[in-house]
Amino acid sequence: MRGRPGPVGDNGPVGEAGGGAPAAAGQHLPWAEVPAPVRAWAERAAGSTVLETRDATGGFSPGCCTVLSLRGGRTVFVKAVGSALNPHSPRMHRREARVAAALPRAARLPVLLDTFDDGDWIALLYEGIAGALPATPWREDDLTAVLDGLADLHEALTPCPIEAIEPASVREAHLFSGWRSLAEAAELPDGLDEWSRRHLDRLAATEPACLAAIDDGDTLLHGDIRSDNVLLGQAGPVFIDWPHASRGAPVRDLVGWAPSVALEGGPEPAELLARFRPAAGTDPDAVTAILAGVAGFFTAQALGPPEPGLPGLRPFQDAQGVAARAWLRERTGWN
Repeated sequence: MRGRPGPVGDNGPVGEAGGGAPAAAGQHLPWAEVPAPVRAWAERAAGSTVLETRDATGGFSPGCCTVLSLRGGRTVFVKAVGSALNPHSPRMHRREARVAAALPRAARLPVLLDTFDDGDWIALLYEGIAGALPATPWREDDLTAVLDGLADLHEALTPCPIEAIEPASVREAHLFSGWRSLAEAAELPDGLDEWSRRHLDRLAATEPACLAAIDDGDTLLHGDIRSDNVLLGQAGPVFIDWPHASRGAPVRDLVGWAPSVALEGGPEPAELLARFRPAAGTDPDAVTAILAGVAGFFTAQALGPPEPGLPGLRPFQDAQGVAARAWLRERTGWN
């Protein structure tokens, strides 16, 4: 069962991987094992002594993800990682720090307090959030709250409030090239499913349309919506973990999220799409193109070598790839 970190939660970046946090995800670094300079910085930045710590469980960061209870009753949340734990994670933390520092103050967004970076270790300190991760299997009230909250967030973030953020097609060009990478390989990997093998050239041909479709908008996109990147509080959902942010079409966030919802006991992707307000009026061909890119990403990533420190990553990418391909097969009619 996924861990519930309490007043504030996070499961860290996923490198270039994407995907939710299954039970077999990696183990976070305990706060007590974080280097002393990082722990000292956290107290200075928070302006108070740490009285109690609670380490989160689940997710895909090998670094720490810890709630700090401070003298006086306040809580903050810190995530920290060094390059020895995973070579990609510090880069993703650094990008998250840049994005989080530029986010507007809004009810659906976290508040970054400070950042530590010594060239190896990078740590982010956030204001505590009174909330908990959604229950899985998904409950209807939680799912409705997150769907409506995501639509509200997209409306609040249109036009995109961060001028320097990259278009989605630039940020995600290397992600949505999975089918082409497989088609251009000298030999297809043994684990590639038969449906993908039969239609590989057609699938590879959809990826330019995917990049065009995700750019069709001026919304600040989260880029990695999933159950462990949402905290539900009395005021509604707060969307955390922003290293994958870009500028583009809101439906991209929904299509990327939908396979994990089905895996976690929620509705099938087609139903989720139909319930998402910003998807109304979206060109069905654009949705299919985005889905093809998402399916290719999960399919190709799942066939890659294990990611250091993240043992649960590839299996969950594989499961999301199965769900995404089933939805894509339904939308295209390709048998």
